Amino acid sequence: MPDHIMGGSYKLNKMATSIAKLQSVVPSSFQPLALSYVFNSMVKLAGTAGIRIESLTHTTARVSLQNKKKIQNHIGGLHACSMALAAESATGILIGMNVPDTHLPLIKSMKVDFIRRCEGSINVEASITDDDYKRIHEEDKGEVTVKCTVVDESGKEPIKADMLWAWVPKQRRSKL
Repeated sequence: MPDHIMGGSYKLNKMATSIAKLQSVVPSSFQPLALSYVFNSMVKLAGTAGIRIESLTHTTARVSLQNKKKIQNHIGGLHACSMALAAESATGILIGMNVPDTHLPLIKSMKVDFIRRCEGSINVEASITDDDYKRIHEEDKGEVTVKCTVVDESGKEPIKADMLWAWVPKQRRSKL
C-alpha cells in the first residue's frame, strides 16, 4: 500500500484499503475523478452537489465544489448548505477512512460561521493531528473536532467550520 495513505502501523479499514488500491493503480492525474466517482456514488447528496475529492492522505482531505446554478443561493453564490456539505464531506472522508471497521463514525455537531459572501467556487482542506489519528485507532470510542479551511476564488474564507466527529463500536456491549 502507498505510504501516503497509510501513515502509520495501523491496519487499514475497508475504505482506506480501497483508496490505497485506487491510488496505486490509477494515474495521479485521474485520481480526483476516480475518488470523486466512488465517494459520490455512495453519498448521493455529495454527488448531486458535485463534490470533487482533490487529494487524500491519512491526516488530510482536500475537496472542491464548483459554483453551479443548482447549488447557488438567490444572489448567485454558493448556497450556505452547499458550503457546509463540502466541509462535512471533507471531514467525513477523513474520519471514515481512519475509523476501524469494527466502529461507526458519527457526526455529532457541525459549527459553521458565515463570515462573508462566497465568490465563485470553493476549496476545502480538512485535517487531523497525528495524535487524533492515533486516538481514532487506539480508543474504543471517542470524539475529535476536525478543523477545516474553506477558501473561495478570492482567496478568502467565506465560512469557518468545525465538525465534531465521534466513533463508537458497531456492536454494543451487553449489560449483565
